[in-house]
Amino acid sequence: MRRWQVVGFVVVVGCSGGPGASEATSEATAGTGETAGTGSSSTTSGDSTTEAPTTSSGVTSTEASSTTSEPVAYCQGFERDAPAPFFELAVMGGAPLVDGAVLPLECGGQGLWMFGLYPSLGGFDPGGYYPHVSVVVDVEGYDIGPTGHFYQRDGESYYIGCEQLDGGVSGVVPVFPPDELAELSEVDGLAAQVHVEVETPDGPLAVDALVTLSAPPELVQLGCVL
Repeated sequence: MRRWQVVGFVVVVGCSGGPGASEATSEATAGTGETAGTGSSSTTSGDSTTEAPTTSSGVTSTEASSTTSEPVAYCQGFERDAPAPFFELAVMGGAPLVDGAVLPLECGGQGLWMFGLYPSLGGFDPGGYYPHVSVVVDVEGYDIGPTGHFYQRDGESYYIGCEQLDGGVSGVVPVFPPDELAELSEVDGLAAQVHVEVETPDGPLAVDALVTLSAPPELVQLGCVL
């Protein structure tokens, strides 16, 4: 905060020089407000004392104090005012991702098949619009991805802003089948262990669930076309 300080001193030096000196002093302190010998004004006008100081941006301090910033808006399942930190996941259609849930194959962004996880989270300071989410999915007999899992992604950014992004699909954490999988329908009906974490200032929040993958041949044959 900038501090404004107005300091004014009026110094009158009196010398015993007879009537001429006193007359000069009277003229110097008369209503003209001019200092003897300088011709410049030493008085402070009413305008200068009531004018509000300006900030470095040129906005007066009274205007700056009356301006309130808009609260940050979050979307994509993020609830800023939740009473406590929480993290939940759902599958396509809204059913919660819990033990025994069915995780269906769906057509994701850019024409890629995915198993979609739909987060609900909040109650903590996200530190921006991209909290980090990590995902590990294991399918017995099909942990053939490059990291030794069916799918793994560490520190993936999950967008919680409200602007429309170009490309991709907002509001979902995708689980992409490994490229090494010859036929997607091979995993239809298989069990998958899902582990997902989101980073928060107080440590990660996690969701774990043993689910059943759904990738019926009739759906796969249609192809993923947006």
